[in-house]
Amino acid sequence: MNFNDPTHIFIIAEAGSNWKCGSYEEDLTQSKNLIKYAAKAGADAVKFQIYRPETTYVSNPGGSKSLSYSENIDTIFEKHAMPYDMIPKLVEFCKEENILFMASSFSVEDAKAINPFTKIHKVASFEINHIKLLEFLATTKKPILVSTGSSNYDEIDFCINILKENGCDEIILLQCTSKYPCSMESLNLSVIPKMKSKYNLPIGFSDHSTDPIIAPLVSIGLGATVIEKHFTIDKNLPGPDHSFALTPDELKQMIDSIRNAESAYGPGKKEILQEELETRKFAKRSLQAITDISKGDILELGLNFDILRPGDRIRGLDARFLFNINGKKSKLDIAKGDGINESE
Repeated sequence: MNFNDPTHIFIIAEAGSNWKCGSYEEDLTQSKNLIKYAAKAGADAVKFQIYRPETTYVSNPGGSKSLSYSENIDTIFEKHAMPYDMIPKLVEFCKEENILFMASSFSVEDAKAINPFTKIHKVASFEINHIKLLEFLATTKKPILVSTGSSNYDEIDFCINILKENGCDEIILLQCTSKYPCSMESLNLSVIPKMKSKYNLPIGFSDHSTDPIIAPLVSIGLGATVIEKHFTIDKNLPGPDHSFALTPDELKQMIDSIRNAESAYGPGKKEILQEELETRKFAKRSLQAITDISKGDILELGLNFDILRPGDRIRGLDARFLFNINGKKSKLDIAKGDGINESE
């Protein structure tokens, strides 16, 4: 997998906790439906969140003012804790749908449950300082994506150093704003090229805004090569992540827009393209006769030739070569309108 390829942005459809809807069998069906939608939309990976309340928050943590969901956070985490035995079932279904399974882990125990089933690990923004989790993930020798929401450079430096010291040699940082949903004004996308320059690592974007197009396209224009975006089957379902997530149609719209943008990236060097040759020949200025010119006549700019677009007439020398021609004798008879291509 190449996480630094601007001609193929690595797109993660973030299912998050949106798989939870009822009984175990209902949850499994919902998860599989999310996988189907992600695969159909053209995502490279579909990602779930694996956590346990007892290894995430303190007891009786209260509610979160930053979430659009009003339940106490411990209740939310207890309700949306995915059973570990569901993971291999989802992995197998991902294989059937030809999409990569991913998961964020929130503890070493979670990471150990995920590790046999994933090729990539993901560190959530608020786990960026979780030393023991980072140490374990690094020892897996797998690529690690790190969201950097609510973090500064010192904290990012710490995370990178821990990962590298413990053997991780493939780190991808994701610009992120830890607000759900996130306003356009707080996305801070201009930091992407700065992070890319500072760390010399692939930089992506984990997007919590509700628009499917604007932020992802701006981010890839600024150098992001990984996009992560929440999606859901229905925004009105109960749960913390549905309201700001994309619908399946919006997810496909986002991915189609990104794939179209990739096609515009080009070879990365300035050259005359095959598609430009015809119009270049017709419209780029060249040295053209403005009167009939006889062999031996002195070529004089403005008198018998000028710098003009040749259209369908014989094209003369490029206008850059004016001073190689002006004042010289014509070697040929040249009809009015045709190009001047040589002189003594």
